[in-house]
Amino acid sequence: MNELLQNLLNWIALHPTAFSTAVFFIALMESLVVLGLLIPGAALLFGAGALMATGTLPIASIMLSTIAGAIVGDFISFLLGRHYHQRLRVIWPFRRYPVLVNRGVDFFVSHGGKSVFMARFIGPLRPIIPAIAGMMNMSTSRFLVIDIIASALWAPVYILPGMVFGASLGLAAEVAGRLVVLLVVIAGIAWFGIWLASTLIRLLQPHIASALEKTLEYSRNHPLIKPLAGSLLDPDHPEARGLAALSALFFITLWLLLLTSRQVLHGHWLDGIDAYLFHSLENLRTPWADQVMVFITQFGDQALLALVLAGSCAWLFWKGNTKAAWHWLGVYACAGLLTWVLKNTVQVARPLSTYDGYSFPSAHTSMSLAVYGFLALIIARELHVTRRWLPYSVAGLLVTSIALSRLYLGIHWFSDVFAGLLLGLVWVALMGIAYDRHPAPRLPVKRLLGVTALLLLVAGSWQTQHDFTRELAYYSPRAELQRITLPTWRTTGWARLPAYRMDIEGVDTQPMNFQWAGTLESFKNTLEARGWKPASALSPTNAINWLAPDPDIEALPILPQVNDGEHQSLLLVGPQQTNKNRLMILRLWPSNLELLDANTPVWTGNVAYLLVEKDLPLITYLRTGKDFETPLEYLAEAIGDSDRIRLIHRNRSVTALPIHWQGNVLLAWERDQ
Repeated sequence: MNELLQNLLNWIALHPTAFSTAVFFIALMESLVVLGLLIPGAALLFGAGALMATGTLPIASIMLSTIAGAIVGDFISFLLGRHYHQRLRVIWPFRRYPVLVNRGVDFFVSHGGKSVFMARFIGPLRPIIPAIAGMMNMSTSRFLVIDIIASALWAPVYILPGMVFGASLGLAAEVAGRLVVLLVVIAGIAWFGIWLASTLIRLLQPHIASALEKTLEYSRNHPLIKPLAGSLLDPDHPEARGLAALSALFFITLWLLLLTSRQVLHGHWLDGIDAYLFHSLENLRTPWADQVMVFITQFGDQALLALVLAGSCAWLFWKGNTKAAWHWLGVYACAGLLTWVLKNTVQVARPLSTYDGYSFPSAHTSMSLAVYGFLALIIARELHVTRRWLPYSVAGLLVTSIALSRLYLGIHWFSDVFAGLLLGLVWVALMGIAYDRHPAPRLPVKRLLGVTALLLLVAGSWQTQHDFTRELAYYSPRAELQRITLPTWRTTGWARLPAYRMDIEGVDTQPMNFQWAGTLESFKNTLEARGWKPASALSPTNAINWLAPDPDIEALPILPQVNDGEHQSLLLVGPQQTNKNRLMILRLWPSNLELLDANTPVWTGNVAYLLVEKDLPLITYLRTGKDFETPLEYLAEAIGDSDRIRLIHRNRSVTALPIHWQGNVLLAWERDQ
């Protein structure tokens, strides 16, 4: 993945004109009438902004290409409207979107020429208003003046957030390259989930009612399925008995489907996907991401979900909205029962044996979809059709985040999460259709959301306060400890530790050129006596210095770094040298080695220089330099005691890495056996 991304960045850097042309056509298609609804241009422009922040792309040419593409796309749409006039309503593809065209006409009539400016910043209206303006005989000169101004302002609005995101990736890369990859993956999943939900709802909404009516009409001519279909789709048909029978049928069918698919696919392509995603995400573990993912996964905890559901349904019963409450409880009960049956039928072991219970399917995923998904459905029923994508997108983002957290933490295989999503979706759809097709009193949406949000806040706060630390420790990666003697470590055992900081697999940029056997406190005292000092922790106060155009190097915060999923345990700054443009720093991480002498821990790390990084147009921060030999010499002098240090050489293959390191590693220890 990283190699593919790097090759793409290299190609873009070598062909900026080609990429500028591509950005032009992206902005053009995103602005074209109707077609713009299907093109995720905003996300692509956001990505272009991220590349601009890293210095890969020139800002001026990309910005001008975006503005030009938007103007050309809008003008083409305007000319289409001017040419076809009212016939625009009946020609393809406009005749398939009468609601969208009518909304555009109403918006233009209400706001006049201002609508051209306003629509440029409103996604659903952006591809339709220029054509409506042409259809309504707006003058060409007036349209172009307004559109050019709007496009010139619109391009920075979409590109600058991407630049900010790209700048944040530059900072994240200094902490851990795997953090950058994870941020990009999460941002991509979040965008894709929201875009997919809104697009599917916009495209399918006009056809769902028609398809359900055809199904109901078909069932009326078939006595065997008429009671079942009627209980689900016919507003005049009692739903309790038929819905119970249909639920039992769905229960058995879905159980057989998931059971069979798991057994048939086991050992074939599904296991390959499971293993690939498990190991890929395992290689992206970082402490900050661990904390975020543990926090997210708590929102799928069974106790929290049960409390939120019970409290919300109790409030619905109290307010007389019994139909919504019973359907919501039905979704939860069916999804929960089927999840339990499948877990104990299939009995799939979890990816890591340290975790208890069976894995297939993911209860966090299926039950969170049952609770949050059905809540979104009953809320969407009370909203205008154009706003129904909002609750679906929020619920989808939350459930997807919970599912991703289970994969990231190594609790479930991908097939477990996929089955949980399918299981929950089937029950939400089944009960949701029955609820939507039968009369029910209107729900007080704002108060229901307030009650649910309050329950989530109270339950989530209590759980975070009492269980977060324990769960963070429970989900933390565990390394098997190796115990060796001091002589063994000094001769050959040191080579068991990795030669480079473990970040993105296959990318070795920072050598681990120092190992210490002893307590951190004694080592810290030794260096502090020679002028070294602890680094200031990252805080909002010193982070402001990132925005300074020419900050003092000692005022800039030193970012923590990740090695094999852990932040450093010790970070020291060396005495200021004659070169005021660099800082010497020492980082140490715990290793999986321990000496038999009083269980002495062995620490691994590196000593390096930090340089001021000004490549990003928005921030100035400290970046690890390429010279790892000179700082190592200074560290050896600082320790001083030649009886407690040893300089050894690690044989390494010749690589094209742009670093100065000859393979030297300094060993230091606290005492002999």
